[in-house]
Amino acid sequence: MLEIGVAGKVSRVGAPLTAYELPRPGGDASSGPPTAEDTRACASEAQMSVPSGARGERPLSQDAGRVLGGVRRLTALADRITDSGSLFAGLATELLGGLVCDEVHFHHLHDGDSDAVVIHLLEGYGRLSFQVPPDQRAGGLTKVAETRQSLQVTGERAVSQAVPRLAGGPATGAALLVPMVVAGAVEAVVIIVRHQGRTPFVGADLALAETLIDLGATALALVRARAEAGTDVVTGSMNRRAMLLRLEEEINRASRSDGPLSALVIDLDNFKEVNDLHGHEAGDAVLREVARVLMGEFRAFDRVARYGGDEFVAILPNADLASAAAAADRVLSRLATSSPSAAQGIRASIGAAQWHPPMTAEGLLRAGDTALLDAKRTGKGRVNTSWPGRPSLIETRPTLGE
Repeated sequence: MLEIGVAGKVSRVGAPLTAYELPRPGGDASSGPPTAEDTRACASEAQMSVPSGARGERPLSQDAGRVLGGVRRLTALADRITDSGSLFAGLATELLGGLVCDEVHFHHLHDGDSDAVVIHLLEGYGRLSFQVPPDQRAGGLTKVAETRQSLQVTGERAVSQAVPRLAGGPATGAALLVPMVVAGAVEAVVIIVRHQGRTPFVGADLALAETLIDLGATALALVRARAEAGTDVVTGSMNRRAMLLRLEEEINRASRSDGPLSALVIDLDNFKEVNDLHGHEAGDAVLREVARVLMGEFRAFDRVARYGGDEFVAILPNADLASAAAAADRVLSRLATSSPSAAQGIRASIGAAQWHPPMTAEGLLRAGDTALLDAKRTGKGRVNTSWPGRPSLIETRPTLGE
């Protein structure tokens, strides 16, 4: 009979296995981290041995270094990303490296719908995903989600019963299950896996995992709050979500007034080289400079948004295609003479499109994207206009590199 000790209490949940559960740190005295004496008492009552290292015997200086390094990197990541997927990938990389483990699973809980499971492995370069109906959640995962307390499981048989999905891969020697609580609710259960042959997890590993996952939860809430606020964190311009809402509003207004409406899709040329040669901070500086130039060039009622990566969108109410193309030409000229820290001048390509019924917001952006791709194919550093039935190409003055 598996007997799991929680702060000196024992609950029976299955066949004879080797496993134990540790409360999350930071609670009251009755739910604080167990001492070595507590762990031995639980093991004795449950008739199981104490896993080696359960008392956190790793030198404190080593643990502090791992924690501080992970905190710095996750904090820097949260300051520049705009999507939750990038955050989870960064958190997985920190857990894989910091805990020297083989797999990190994010089991996202969805009431009523199938849970989404994403597995990161191969030092973060590999990823698998699948769905699991809520009624098929493993017992260990359900317990962690309900109690919000971490679970540490040692031994292949114990892991296969506590988290059955792990049984299909390489032999698993140990696993940590940690709840990720966002805005007062369990967003996901994070499962950290070491294959057989590796040293079992120790108390310090659990503490590091909980610290990084708690930080990830805080960062996730921040990313979502910024998305709701409609502001891109790097550039200060509108984000994609806010831009789509505003574009829908402008389409409705143009439909009522029968006035023109155009959009520009702007993509930086060779931006990857800036990140590769000078780093992401230099790349962010370039993005901020582009946003500054765009917001300075257009009218007060025009709107500029970061569309994603190094791509921007400008919404131009009361502007026909010719006016939008002329504005885009001026933008390229100003970008070419700007001087961010990473480069002298910025090169870009722009696709311009005009809305017409019955175009949707997505349709207008697709037209701009199509024009942009044509501009890229014909040499970059230029404006291409697109309007169904009347395509044209407007070449701009040469920019950087021509």
